[in-house]
Order: sequence, then C-alpha cells, then structure tokens
Amino acid sequence: MANPITEENRLEALCKSLRNLWSEEDIIDVTQGISAEKLSECKLTLFGKLYSRPNVNFQAFLSTMKLAWRTEKVSCTVLEPGFFSFSFKSEAEKRKVLENGPCSFSSNLLVLQQCDPDIPDICYDFSYCPFWVHMFGLPFGRVTEAVVRELASKVGEVLEIKLEARGSSHYKIGKAKIKLNLAKPLKTGVVINLGTKKLWIEYKYERLPHFCYSCGRIGHYATACQEIPYASTGMDEDLPGNFGS
Repeated sequence: MANPITEENRLEALCKSLRNLWSEEDIIDVTQGISAEKLSECKLTLFGKLYSRPNVNFQAFLSTMKLAWRTEKVSCTVLEPGFFSFSFKSEAEKRKVLENGPCSFSSNLLVLQQCDPDIPDICYDFSYCPFWVHMFGLPFGRVTEAVVRELASKVGEVLEIKLEARGSSHYKIGKAKIKLNLAKPLKTGVVINLGTKKLWIEYKYERLPHFCYSCGRIGHYATACQEIPYASTGMDEDLPGNFGS
C-alpha cells in the first residue's frame, strides 16, 4: 500500500510544476487584425470528420466526395485519420455542399464544420450534425409551420422549416432541418394531443448513414452495438428501419 504522505508530497510537487508551465510574461499578444487573404481562405474552408471508421482509402474518399458534391474545384488535406480540411474555390460551391448535406462515405457520416479563424483545428465539435426530418401523420389542418416547429423541437435544435406539397395536390407535409446530437438515440416519433384524440406522428430522416436498430444511434450497426448485444436481440441484420432514409 502506498504511503499517504509520499502521495501527498508527490501531488504537491505536481501542482507546483503545473504552476510553472507558464507565466504572464509568456503571453504573446496577437490581437491585431487577420489579413484579408487569411479571412478569405478561412471562409472557403470546411473541416470534416468521419463519425466512424476513420481509416479509409484517401483517393477513394476524395473521388466519392467530389462526385457527391458535383465539383472538381475542391482540394482536401488529411489532418489525421478520418479528419480532413476542404478548400473550395467559391462561396457558392461551399454553400451548396452544406445545404445538400449531410454527406456520407461508404455509409459513414461525414460531419462538416465551417472554419473559424480563431479556433484551432483540434477544438472543433463534431458531435452534432444537421439532418432533414419529415413529420408523417399530421392531419391536414395541422400542417402549419408552428406545429412542425414544435414537433421538430423534440428532436433537436431547429434550423429551418419547410412545408412541401405532395405532387400536384394542395396537401402538404412538413419537414425540418434539425441539428442532431449524434450521441443520442434517434427519435422515432411523438404523440400529439388533438383534444378529442391522440395521434402518433412519425419522424423520417433524410440521408441517414449507417445506424443501429437496437440502440437507435448513428455510427454503428446492430451487430456491433455495445449497449445492446446483437445476440440478445434476436433481430435479423437487415431488419427494415423505423427511422427512414
């Protein structure tokens, strides 16, 4: 058993050494303005991280992304396995990529973040990603922006609402662009109260990458689920989804 006095002395010495890592004299002021060239470069740069399976063939990855984004005017740098920077030639090209997301490579979600001139590349948060989510089952009279927004807020942060007609009819369905927390299970739906009855409203997600039918999380299949072992579910691997696509 370790001597408590020795452990205390060790801890005290460690704290002292941490205090000596830097001093006020070591602070360097770089508050002067960022050059227009650097700002322009940053504005046209996106950082991207594969949410699962970081080790991929780079050439296959880049070719697939260019094809999906319908552009050759993008350069890509590998910062570390599964972590990339993308430099675009125009704001329109970059905006098109963000608006048409989310993107996937071989069913692995690619989470994108806009470059910020004052954030180190290791400090970006890739645990959230926007998805379009459809609300199915709403009665005709309840398909309004306010109702769709309320339903969408149960899934995550609402970024945009759309009411879209089905074919040439006047009947519309609602969908919302929602910032999802990738660490949480996908919601399958919600119950609404109409006063005289209750209805189940189903959520259907656009462009879903691979996810787990057992725990409902993005990033792995049911066969690799650590929360609910696959052998205990008795499910078929190709079970039809409850979450849409």
